[in-house]
Amino acid sequence: MDYSALDLIPEPILVVDQEYKLVFANRRAKEVYGEGPQNCYGLSHPSEMHCHEIKKHFCPVNNLREQEVERSGVIHVHRTLQGDKYFYVVIGYDPKRNLYAEVHIDLFELVRVLKVSGQRTEFLLSSGPVVFFQCKKEKGLPVEFISQNVAELLGYTAEDFLSGRVSYGELVHPEDVERFKGEVMYHTENKSPFWTHQDYRLRRKDGVYIWVYDHKIPLLEDGGEVVGYYGYIMDITEKHEQEELFHVLAESNPYAVLLYDFKDNRIIYVNGNATRLFGCSKEELLAISDPTSLVYPADRRRVLENIAKRKEGYDGLISYKMRVITRGGGTKWVKLTSVVTHYKGKRVSVITLVDISRDIKREKQLTRLATRDKLTGAFNRHALLHDFERLIAQCRRYDTYFSLIMFDIDNFKAFNDTYGHFVGDRVLKETVRVAKRTLRKSDILGRWGGEEFLVLLPMTPEPYAPAEKIRRKIEAYGHRHNLKITVSLGATVYRKGDTIHSMLLRVDEALYRAKAEGKNRVVVL
Repeated sequence: MDYSALDLIPEPILVVDQEYKLVFANRRAKEVYGEGPQNCYGLSHPSEMHCHEIKKHFCPVNNLREQEVERSGVIHVHRTLQGDKYFYVVIGYDPKRNLYAEVHIDLFELVRVLKVSGQRTEFLLSSGPVVFFQCKKEKGLPVEFISQNVAELLGYTAEDFLSGRVSYGELVHPEDVERFKGEVMYHTENKSPFWTHQDYRLRRKDGVYIWVYDHKIPLLEDGGEVVGYYGYIMDITEKHEQEELFHVLAESNPYAVLLYDFKDNRIIYVNGNATRLFGCSKEELLAISDPTSLVYPADRRRVLENIAKRKEGYDGLISYKMRVITRGGGTKWVKLTSVVTHYKGKRVSVITLVDISRDIKREKQLTRLATRDKLTGAFNRHALLHDFERLIAQCRRYDTYFSLIMFDIDNFKAFNDTYGHFVGDRVLKETVRVAKRTLRKSDILGRWGGEEFLVLLPMTPEPYAPAEKIRRKIEAYGHRHNLKITVSLGATVYRKGDTIHSMLLRVDEALYRAKAEGKNRVVVL
């Protein structure tokens, strides 16, 4: 594109792309900065450091992106061919070309022109959201110069300020006065080249207070003494009202709410229910250097993966279950829901944590009731069939194997008849307990029916050794009433083409042979 028409504009103009590379600099920009590097910050600082890497610098491009507006303005100190100067950098975005255009306004030259122009200031920055002003370093900060559009912002005219009928300091909200004065004093005494106040409130002529963004530059006399302040203010009431509304809604939320700055990995807000969830005060939660330390170790990988997605620009809804660590090292199950919003100019996550510990405990209890044998605690037939189907599917897909053992208690009916069902039930429970101790964590033991049990052994090509171990351990166990308990076991291994039915037929036949051959033995088919 031909940008030569921009050479006619008497202010420095830069056109940059998404990577901050210089697409065009008009004639005035080259006169002010010279022929510099091929990026905007290298030309105007000059430096190989990006604006946001320099202390107290605001990157115009980043500022525009974070605020999600079409145009914005920040104050910068730029190194020119005539030395360091203050510039008000106004930036706009062209979505069609995906480029940014920056106009660099020399602030001291602007003040001089505005003073000289007198009543003709309406032609120079007399409208728009930014009000420029200059105050004396005296009690109340009397105004020496202020742009005409102050009437739009505060209801007072420029003449109200310049005549002394209104001073800047008297408009500051009583609750903000001490902080405001303290910041002015601190930066004046420390000779700060410029600073941005914490947001504060100013009283309009109609008595309504508005929140303002205030950026100041000290004005120095020849000896270096501060004699006044130059700056600009912008109305940010809407932003504060949104933030206050968020606080009201968050504090009334029945669940834990956190604001998480995923870029800097820090918590910037928590509501009262968050403190109750974690058992910590708000101050303790906000002071945590690494908020992911609140996540149970086994769940952190998933959390870190989702943080990475946020950093990459994903703004969609994220929701999942995880565990958090509470004061004292306890854990709670929570359902996390995360959405992205803008808070104080930054993309952050609004995280809601719902305590579902009771639900998880109830689910586990229901799952146990649905899958466990009530008497012995072993898996029931339904659960065994589910795992049986899963193992066969794995063998067919991956060409692997598993073994199957079926055993029952020898002469169990005689125990019941002789000692009663109470003793019989105890024998069943103790038999399961002994068998479990001989198996691996990956092995699955369940009650098939009556005194008959099944064992599924994943990735086991030879079932005899584990079956024989079960037999020996049960035989050696010392039961009450000096009972001699033994079991007979049949075993088999998965063969290509097997089904549940075919394996059960084979293992049942093996168990029958073990019984027929004298019991208390293992037969493999």
